Amino acid sequence: MDKPLRGRTILVASSAAKMVELSARLESMGGKVLPFPVIEVQEIEDKSPLDRAIASLGEYDWILFTSVHGVAFFMRRLRELGTGAPAPMPKICAIGPATARAVEEAGHEVALVPRQFVAEGVVEALDQYCGGLQTLAGRRILIPRAREGRDVLPTALSAAGIRVDLVPCYRTVRAGLEESAIEQIRVVRPDLIIFTSSSTVRNMIDILGPEDGKKKILESVVAVLGPVTGDTVESFGKRAEIVPRENTIASLAGEICSYYSSRR
Repeated sequence: MDKPLRGRTILVASSAAKMVELSARLESMGGKVLPFPVIEVQEIEDKSPLDRAIASLGEYDWILFTSVHGVAFFMRRLRELGTGAPAPMPKICAIGPATARAVEEAGHEVALVPRQFVAEGVVEALDQYCGGLQTLAGRRILIPRAREGRDVLPTALSAAGIRVDLVPCYRTVRAGLEESAIEQIRVVRPDLIIFTSSSTVRNMIDILGPEDGKKKILESVVAVLGPVTGDTVESFGKRAEIVPRENTIASLAGEICSYYSSRR
């Protein structure tokens, strides 16, 4: 079996959840994985906005899930409250296939997955599915997501007259790492750095310090999970060499394999 990453060290800056699948795929290609779990996903303390949204689920036309984490924390709270899902459930849009799988594994159908797995893709997909966003004017859409997030999706929907409830159901925070682990990362010069979100880029630079963090990015090949993360990397002076066609771990691993196979 071809091992395009044989002899290469890969620094993976991600959450612990994504680390497992990514590491397995990279190691199967012969890479030496150096895990750098720079973010943690946690429950929000004040769940009252989420609880109110769940209590009034029957009033929504759509629920838009923009991450697997959003699905997990939303469905967990739905179970904890014991209210159950309304019948019928609002239509569900999932930003990508992994998010769609999480919804289906929770026992619900997904009506829509955009071709582009970013906020702009969701807006375009809804526009096409509904025959124009104007048909949703005055309707209610629920977006359960991280406390921190881009405003592209809610801004575009609100501009079309849609009543958008942006409800935090989890938060991402900088991971607390042992100083010895940070020093190990600091002295290594990886062949490849992988970032799975914009916050992983910013957190790595915060943890290592601006000088060391930017230097590591500039001196390595960089792979990102999607174009938004690529834009964040570029804001620090480096254009990512590897950007998958789809914002999925499988697609990212495939692009990494192709990139290094072509250079052997």
